Amino acid sequence: MFKTLVGKGHPEFSTNRQQDAQEFFLHFINMVERNCRSSENPNEAFRFLVEERINCLASGKVKYTQRVDYIMQLPVPMEAAINKDELAEYEVKKREAEEDKNTLLEMVRAKIPFESCLQSYAMPEQVDDFWSTALLAKSVAVKKTRFASFPDYLVIQIKKFTFGLDWVPKKLDVSIEMPDELDISQLRGGGLQTGEEELPDIAPPLVTPDETKAPVLDESVVIQLAEMGFPLEACRKAVYHTGNSGVEAAMNWVMSHMEDPDFANPLVLPCSSGPGSTVTVSDLPSEDSIATIVSMGFSREQAARALKATSNSLERAVDWIFSRIDDLDAEAAMDVSEGRSAAESLSESVPPGPKVRDGSGKYHLFAFISHMGTSTMCGHYVCHIKKEGRWVIYNDQKVCASEKPPKDLGYIYFYQRAGS
Repeated sequence: MFKTLVGKGHPEFSTNRQQDAQEFFLHFINMVERNCRSSENPNEAFRFLVEERINCLASGKVKYTQRVDYIMQLPVPMEAAINKDELAEYEVKKREAEEDKNTLLEMVRAKIPFESCLQSYAMPEQVDDFWSTALLAKSVAVKKTRFASFPDYLVIQIKKFTFGLDWVPKKLDVSIEMPDELDISQLRGGGLQTGEEELPDIAPPLVTPDETKAPVLDESVVIQLAEMGFPLEACRKAVYHTGNSGVEAAMNWVMSHMEDPDFANPLVLPCSSGPGSTVTVSDLPSEDSIATIVSMGFSREQAARALKATSNSLERAVDWIFSRIDDLDAEAAMDVSEGRSAAESLSESVPPGPKVRDGSGKYHLFAFISHMGTSTMCGHYVCHIKKEGRWVIYNDQKVCASEKPPKDLGYIYFYQRAGS
């Protein structure tokens, strides 16, 4: 009944087809955001801020931004497996077993240390073709991701999928020993540091000087994504926003933006001002986009202003508004100083940014979801929850005690802040 209610009207979740648990969770979060009208929003328990630090290597200057998230996505570094010899031997026996169809083999999974996953998450990422506002030209930058706040409940997704040569998503059947007690305090960001110089706050041009026309999309990648069942316009946007960097990058973009209100809206490419070029961006922002930003704790006026400044791009508008929180505070204070009543000021400005519940980065595991099956396209989900000190398995209508919960084989893990 719950799944039917939450999935009602959704093109995928309203069907009986195989769905992804992470996507369903985010869809549910999005539903709550859109329909929560009370002062208490249950999503605040899961919501946290991510700090992204971008360092322009050519100028040495930095830029800090914050964004909202609800899931910590941990990569799986297969090269960190601690049983490589055992895996190599298993692969040899597996090939032999395929020739002798009567041979049964006990599966050997790659054992990945949890610490290696954390290190991979925290590893700096190189950003090529970064538009540096200090140089007013493209440069190379390094991006580092940290937590700006820690939620009451931390949801961790193990990214147990990859893409084969045919670009079909494939499941990574690995073993990761997840800790019962988790401390990620070292992943807290600190904001602008002493001695660091910020990049100038200048919006990048829609078309950079070395571009003479609108970017050309890799249609082969667009077609591959469309054949997977995604809307064509969403596929075009995925290829555009990932800079024609391939199917895997585009697929990651699709997975991250499936719940965007404008996910399937037509892509409007930025064009040059040369002959025959036009810009077809509507002056009026989407009501869905405004509602999404307002649900994060901003006023309607601030949402409309952010969308107008970013050509009605929801993703860019969120970055824009978070990077100007201090300015929004100052403007609200100016309203009061100019003689406007407190009621007027409160009605037009709300506390800056989304509401988050920050606290300690120490957690304890209380639940996890596992996927049973060899493929991302089929299988079955089961859930384990720790109740009164004992693990209990929930498998559809079957509920019973679990003596040896497979904590190393989970897909999504739920941690609660220690002491709460």
